[in-house]
Amino acid sequence: MKSKIDITMTSVLRPFILLTTLKTILKNVCKGNINRFRLIINVDPIGEDVDPFEIIKIAKDNFNNVTFNIAKTPSFPKAVKWVWSQVTAPYIFHWEDDIDILYPIDVNEMIDIHRSNPKIASLRLLKSETPNKETFRTDRCTWTYNKQGFYLTKSWREQFSLNPSLIKREFVSKACDLMVDDINPEKQFRYTKEYMVPLIKKWNYALYTKPGKHRMIDGRKGQRWKNEMKLQKPNLKAEDFLVWVKVKKEKKK
Repeated sequence: MKSKIDITMTSVLRPFILLTTLKTILKNVCKGNINRFRLIINVDPIGEDVDPFEIIKIAKDNFNNVTFNIAKTPSFPKAVKWVWSQVTAPYIFHWEDDIDILYPIDVNEMIDIHRSNPKIASLRLLKSETPNKETFRTDRCTWTYNKQGFYLTKSWREQFSLNPSLIKREFVSKACDLMVDDINPEKQFRYTKEYMVPLIKKWNYALYTKPGKHRMIDGRKGQRWKNEMKLQKPNLKAEDFLVWVKVKKEKKK
């Protein structure tokens, strides 16, 4: 029997962006086997002037099994914690609502890799083209290709990412218990965060790609949308990013 998969997604109020993202997931991840997947989605109340239930309707129109939360106030860390707190499947595909997947992937192959490698926490989809070589450097570490058909790094210090990844539930559940509400969730999985080190040090991290592969995911539509909506990160360090804010208009002299 094929393992169930929970898709955890953080979303804001941007219906068309969400719809186009879900369509690429249905086409290139689910590939007709919709009942294998549950969508767990948190909606933060920021973005376009629409009813948050419009986002939920889009989710339910595309997935048969949807678990949702409409937050009272926007918070990126709380959004990630909430969706992760709901997982029950052995594997979790974490996603953001503005990231398209560009071509089909083999989820069964990804699960086989996880099963064959108990220490791997996550198999990440790459947002850039993979160099046509068996060893390359990115994200401040070295990745090495192996006979099982994926890249692995020996570095654990900064390698967990919230880019679309297939993650073991054990990692997600323990991470959820450790995360705090006042730091960018992705930046919490770093060696500088002492409370997270025992967890991230225990695991290995991998890329699901092959030498010379085109990039698998594209989130540029999200940046275009933020520009149109005049939203930006606060003028803070990356780890301090918790929620988008409106660009302040310059006062006329």
